[in-house]
Amino acid sequence: MVWFVRKKLDAAPIEPSLSMESEQALMTPEPMPKPVIETPPMREAPLFIKVDRYKEMLSYFGALKNDIETLRQLSSVLNSTQEMFMETNKAISSTLERTDKILESLDSEMGRPAGLNINMDAEAKRAEMKVSLNELKNQLEKLKSEVRSISS
Repeated sequence: MVWFVRKKLDAAPIEPSLSMESEQALMTPEPMPKPVIETPPMREAPLFIKVDRYKEMLSYFGALKNDIETLRQLSSVLNSTQEMFMETNKAISSTLERTDKILESLDSEMGRPAGLNINMDAEAKRAEMKVSLNELKNQLEKLKSEVRSISS
């Protein structure tokens, strides 16, 4: 778009500088230019490659391939370990269930009859007597050691 600015001249009359056709051409909108879409350049292999750099890149690729293979092997080992863990866990739980069933059957077969009363108090008294006997033995040993120290 063009802007026209009028200058004030002292005595000279202002003459139109553009004809009517050129004014209409200026007033009509110009077609917008199409945006240019840049396409990325095609990647081509370089014409010259340094042999040392090429060997270095090949060694990097080899190391990456080795690392990937190692990760695959570790993943398979981990999967087999998890499977073994699950199998072991199932075996343990089934063994515990069988043991519980066996204990329940033994308990029902070996349970005390209703008329049999075993006196548990007698066993408790025996345990108390053993404890007191051990205390008496310890006191007797202390007295013997005191008598020996006095006599010497």
